[in-house]
Amino acid sequence: MGEFFTKLFDTSDYPPRWDCGNWSDGEGWLHILSDIGTWSAYTAIPIVLLYFAAKRKDFPFTKLFGLFAAFILLCGTVHLVEAIIFWYPIYRISGLLKLATAVVSWIAVIILIRYAPRILHLPSMMATNKQLVDEIEQRKQVERDLRWLQARYEAFLSGTSSIIWTTDAQGNFIVPQTSWQRFTGQPWNEHRDSGWLNAVLPEDRSEITALWSSPVKDRSSRQIQGHIWHAESQSYRPVITEAVPVIDQSGQVREWVGTVSDIHEQRRAEESLSAAEARASQRLKELELIYETAPVGMSLIDQQYRCLRINERHAQMNGISRHQQLGRQVEELMPGIADQIQPLYETVFETGKAVENYEIYAQTPGDDERHCWLMNFHPLVDETEAVWAVSCIIQDITDRKQLEETLRKSEQAALQANLAKSEFLANMSHEIRTPMAAIAGYADMLLERLQEPDDRQCVIVMKRNGEYLLELINDILDLSRIEAGKLEVELEPVSLPALIGEIQSLMHVRAQEKELDLTVKFVGKVPETIQTDSIRLRQVLINLLGNAIKFTDEGEVRLGVRLISDSEPPEIEFAVQDTGIGIPEEQQKKLFKPFSQGDTSVTRAYGGSGLGLAISKRLVKMLKGSIWVTSEVGEGSVFHVRLPLDSLEDVPLIEPDLTTLSAEETTAESDVLPVLSCRVLVVDDRREIRHICQHFLEKAGATVQLVEDGQAGVDTILAARESNASYDVILMDMQMPRLGGLEATAVLRAQGVETPIIALTADAMKGDREQCLQAGCNDYLSKPIDHAQLVEIVWKYSRGEQREAE
Repeated sequence: MGEFFTKLFDTSDYPPRWDCGNWSDGEGWLHILSDIGTWSAYTAIPIVLLYFAAKRKDFPFTKLFGLFAAFILLCGTVHLVEAIIFWYPIYRISGLLKLATAVVSWIAVIILIRYAPRILHLPSMMATNKQLVDEIEQRKQVERDLRWLQARYEAFLSGTSSIIWTTDAQGNFIVPQTSWQRFTGQPWNEHRDSGWLNAVLPEDRSEITALWSSPVKDRSSRQIQGHIWHAESQSYRPVITEAVPVIDQSGQVREWVGTVSDIHEQRRAEESLSAAEARASQRLKELELIYETAPVGMSLIDQQYRCLRINERHAQMNGISRHQQLGRQVEELMPGIADQIQPLYETVFETGKAVENYEIYAQTPGDDERHCWLMNFHPLVDETEAVWAVSCIIQDITDRKQLEETLRKSEQAALQANLAKSEFLANMSHEIRTPMAAIAGYADMLLERLQEPDDRQCVIVMKRNGEYLLELINDILDLSRIEAGKLEVELEPVSLPALIGEIQSLMHVRAQEKELDLTVKFVGKVPETIQTDSIRLRQVLINLLGNAIKFTDEGEVRLGVRLISDSEPPEIEFAVQDTGIGIPEEQQKKLFKPFSQGDTSVTRAYGGSGLGLAISKRLVKMLKGSIWVTSEVGEGSVFHVRLPLDSLEDVPLIEPDLTTLSAEETTAESDVLPVLSCRVLVVDDRREIRHICQHFLEKAGATVQLVEDGQAGVDTILAARESNASYDVILMDMQMPRLGGLEATAVLRAQGVETPIIALTADAMKGDREQCLQAGCNDYLSKPIDHAQLVEIVWKYSRGEQREAE
């Protein structure tokens, strides 16, 4: 063994490896370079391991790192010796190094076996990474929570109206107080240390500073009221300061924390509440007074139908003193009507809904007379919406009921009187119009035969006065219909130029009789059609033009028409202007009243009933328009009528060109009557009416047969039909003995007679035309009969019969 170590570096016993075998240069250097490369790597690895172990002393198994470093370094040295042996055959050193390597290897194996359980308990790389990630996430969460808490704290400070503050043990601000600065407006350089006292009301400073000098025995809070400056309102605001000491282990105050709460609104609320309570108390007293002095009975009934409360008026109604009624049930208080009103209380208790305006006739214990009581029952509910009582309000309406009955009877009597009035007017209309029809008809017949001017003038005067009387009757009937609300307007599209032209034609003759000029002027463009009642508008304008002509002795009468488009809605205005006597201002206010002409001397001079303007005003009002007059005495008058119009979007605007008709043209037109060639049956109980109709119809060329009552008319018409000699037109009077015209017409229509029937009536009340048409008549003529209209209407319906026959 000793020899081995003495020859450790002896190379004489062995040849170099280059001399052993047939090594080529390439193979030799391959081994040499590989061993050198391995040695260099095995030398670097231990250095890294030892460096890591030195730097990470907290890492487990650092001694194992040193053993691994020695093992790897020995392995590398073996490879280095293997490379040297190619030149120096130091095999003894190589073997010794390999032995050392083997020993160290087994030591490492033994140590690894001993450390294996501990190593196996070490977490894997994935687990270690996960643990590291979790630790990082926890740290981030803690940071987020801190930021969130900081944000909440800042939000709390900015959102609360209170001041959050901290001071040292002596009451000095040692850090900026954000909420204090926001409330008082003091910056940090002003409120630091004890500078904040400058924002305290001087009278309150001594009490607040005493807080810091008072002995502290425990951590309980201190409360002080005072006033501090409020920057926004620029005033001292009342506040409550809460302060809590922070005490260390030695029992000494380290700092103070607290709040300052603005109680300004609270004070105002308390004051408002106090005022509201005072008002409520006053209202309660007022309600109590009302309850006690109300002219109606009031009481409260509980669920057992006992009287909880009752006012003096209700007690008087029952005839029992108040204290005797309290606590007693309804059936004891009002036995006569308990079976009627107790179910009403039950209904209110069960449904929670009021029962109102319940009328009952009954007697009370203290009164023998029957009364009519108006009762109202209302539920009173508690906080759970349960009905705990019912309020009863009772009113004695006996007198009112008696008054209502009296009014009902009066209204019924007035209605009967109105019906009697209407019936009287209808009868008077018939009784006056019938003889007037005869007078007018025979006057026309006389005018045909008389040649002497004086004789003709007498007949003309007679006819003119008859027409005036007829106009008066019509005015009275119209006024009666308007006052009774039985006159209605029917709006329809009306051609404005045609309506004005017709009125001009009608009034032209009257103007010529007085040698007056009648002119019509359209000012600017006007609507081609308007929505109105043509009959009522014509009546108004004819009345105004008639008055203008009547009260004008010389000069002219003018009708102006213009559109007022800038009003809302647009309006059409008619202005009737004359050069007559004029109207004094004091008389203008009475013009539109019935039977009033302003001056009795005017009535004597010009005549008239004074109804025309009253009727015109009422008709204009029914058309939703207005009428007024402007006048000067001696200068004439202007009557204005304005009517509202519908939208003019789809209505063309035109400039009409009306030409005044001459008297000759009017006369010529009126004289041209159609020639008749038909069979006509006249049914009328008045011989003179039959005679007049026969005269003018036969003169126009018709064949006329006469009968004197409705039954004879029915028999004649049915007989003619049987003999194939039917009539072309039938004129039927509506009021006749035995069988009236309405009944006769109904019988004929029921028998299938289709011949045109023209109703003749002296009635002029509302509904006459409708009654005739509903009974089956084709048209309507009112007496006195105008002979031209008679011929025209017979010609119209006889032509229709002839066309159907053809």
